[in-house]
Amino acid sequence: MTSHATPVTPALVLPPAFEAFYALHYAPYLDYAQAHLSLAEATTCINTVFGTLISRWDTLVGSYNPTAEAWDHLSRQVRQSTPLLSMPGDRTLHYDVQQVLATLGYTAAITGRDPSKIRYLSRTSATHAPARTRWVARASA
Repeated sequence: MTSHATPVTPALVLPPAFEAFYALHYAPYLDYAQAHLSLAEATTCINTVFGTLISRWDTLVGSYNPTAEAWDHLSRQVRQSTPLLSMPGDRTLHYDVQQVLATLGYTAAITGRDPSKIRYLSRTSATHAPARTRWVARASA
């Protein structure tokens, strides 16, 4: 009879750059998701987002603008989870800048976009963006 030791689960060592990215972006990403989803749904959504980001981390950090790509992934994941948040893809950043991030108290730099683009978006009308009351009502549900 052989004795079997309980297998030890290997520790997962994450790249330090990912750990820093996670520490910097987790709270704003969760707040953004919670502006559209319940806490449980937002937490699940954010876990999925960060899981996807780490699974393709090498590709992400090798891209032209990793922060913008990560934000686009978050925004897309939240939109897929929120039926009330349907809009043309070219209007989502405009909506994020004017409606959500400003209300939550974040600068649009969290999106990874060029500051001149953010200034432009924050000063122009978002005629196709959903009304702010839609996501506020959803967040308090």
